[in-house]
Amino acid sequence: MNTSYTYSKLRREYGRQCSFVKSGPTVLVNVMPEPGLEEQMWSPENPVDKSTNKGTDWSEHEANTVRVEYAERGIFHTEGGWPKDINLDDPEQVVRFRKKAEKDETYLQAVMQMSSLAEHYINQNNSIDIYQPYFTDPSCQKMQTLAPSFRTVAVMSDPREPTRPVQNISWSPDQGTLVAVSYADMRFQMTDPDASSDSFIFDLEDSTTPYFTIESPHPIVTLEFNHRDSQCLAGGLMSGQVAFWDIRKSSNYVAISNIRDGHRDPVRSLHWIHSKTSTEFYTGSSDGQVMWWDARKLTEPTEVLILDLSKGENVDEPEWVKWARSHGVFCMDYDPSIPIRFMIGTETGLVFNGNRKGKTVFEKISSTYNCHYGPVYSVQRNPAFLKNFMTVGDWQVRIWSEDVKESPIMWTKHHDVKLTGGAWSESKPSVFYTTRADGCMDGWDILQKQKEPILTVKVADEGLNCIRCHEGGAMLAVGDDCGKTYVIKMNDWFVTAGKNDKALLTAMFDRETRREKIIEAKQRELKLKTKTSAKVDATTTKDKHVQLAEAEIRMVQEAEKEFMELIDMLKKQPSNENNDNTEELENPNKDEDSSDNVLNDDNLIDQ
Repeated sequence: MNTSYTYSKLRREYGRQCSFVKSGPTVLVNVMPEPGLEEQMWSPENPVDKSTNKGTDWSEHEANTVRVEYAERGIFHTEGGWPKDINLDDPEQVVRFRKKAEKDETYLQAVMQMSSLAEHYINQNNSIDIYQPYFTDPSCQKMQTLAPSFRTVAVMSDPREPTRPVQNISWSPDQGTLVAVSYADMRFQMTDPDASSDSFIFDLEDSTTPYFTIESPHPIVTLEFNHRDSQCLAGGLMSGQVAFWDIRKSSNYVAISNIRDGHRDPVRSLHWIHSKTSTEFYTGSSDGQVMWWDARKLTEPTEVLILDLSKGENVDEPEWVKWARSHGVFCMDYDPSIPIRFMIGTETGLVFNGNRKGKTVFEKISSTYNCHYGPVYSVQRNPAFLKNFMTVGDWQVRIWSEDVKESPIMWTKHHDVKLTGGAWSESKPSVFYTTRADGCMDGWDILQKQKEPILTVKVADEGLNCIRCHEGGAMLAVGDDCGKTYVIKMNDWFVTAGKNDKALLTAMFDRETRREKIIEAKQRELKLKTKTSAKVDATTTKDKHVQLAEAEIRMVQEAEKEFMELIDMLKKQPSNENNDNTEELENPNKDEDSSDNVLNDDNLIDQ
């Protein structure tokens, strides 16, 4: 509790007002020192606890504290109870003496006496948790009252002319202030031939000039620090090659791959792999290939995966046919906690969940997600929830679950401006950031809002290309089309997670996953009903066609039978005519008789 007092005093109580004149000083009294008066006026005391200067007391009361006397004391503890003839460094002697002491009756009595006291303190510790925070952390209370804000820490520009767009940013893994930035113009046939192909490492403490220059024969599209050694870097070039640098040796590359054995298109993404040697990494390119490399031998890749998922695959077909059917890689993601798993975002809008332990293409690509209609600009797993990942594309951000392949579990609104990248926060699992083509960066918190960003920052006048979060969670690095890299520091609102944030986010992801599973089950049921009804209709139609065919067959058979009877009748007609002529020759009066018969028949008919 703080108490404040206000003291006031009238002007006249200060005494006469000082008046200054131009004349010099004058001596009024000159008092010479007399050493003999010192013994009469002063009495030495030790310690001195009396005031020597007398003045007006302005405090409300006086308080005299007790003088504290300090004494230095120490304690030296050694393991006691051992006889002098027992060597503690000899384990056999120690074990023998312990067995002998445990058999003694006094030992058991001593243990029984001490057990009751030890049990009392154990029960006391169980009933009262000395580590429990009984009061809310003041920093958490402060965070809840803070408003989302940011601060630009540094701006690092491309020192070369003409300036080039920033393509990739990598933070130093040792929690340092070094940032590796790669520059390349990815526009088709728009690269300036006079543009430099060098990239740079900047230090945030002096961001005006580069800390180190990375020399390369071709522009570097992606540049990454080694996760174990911050002095080593690997990069993917525009020519499809990969290179390895060690800044302790020189600014030039230590090793580079052959053009023949590398990618046929620019290397879009590169990630170091957590392995025993810490020298392995893998790359992806728009030529539809994923390659694994070892920095100790970059002459050729250790493994190649062609993203051709056609089931009618022929073993004898040439490689260019597989390349023509493969899906171009646009981005990739790798999480160190699951070292054999990786994710691939393609130019066709698909996301592949890969497993390196597989032998065939279909074993390595364990699942496929149809995420977007256009290219997937960014794919990344949530650092706290590895089953959930984020994709950026089609002017929208979508959050997926590995258990649901047909549709995302959450998504943002459709933006008016194209989204170019995204990244999860490393410290707060519900926060992620997105970059836009109009130079703005959006900060999202899905526990607070799902349709609108929490904070929108106008970072640059040109479009933003890439974003990278620091492991601490407070720093962001964003690159634009003009070669500038902005380092932004977010306040605690985006960094420190709340007490119940993880539990709430877990419940949200589980709820949305169950909802999408129910919708998928209903859609499958509807498709099954549609197929069943189509089969029934097909069966009914088939029965009708069978009946019509049988009727046609019967009609044809009857027509054929009648036709054959008619043919038989026609065959019999000539023999009857011949017989009639013979009868006419033998009986010339037959006509008269026949006419009479005809008349008689007509009469019968009339009757």
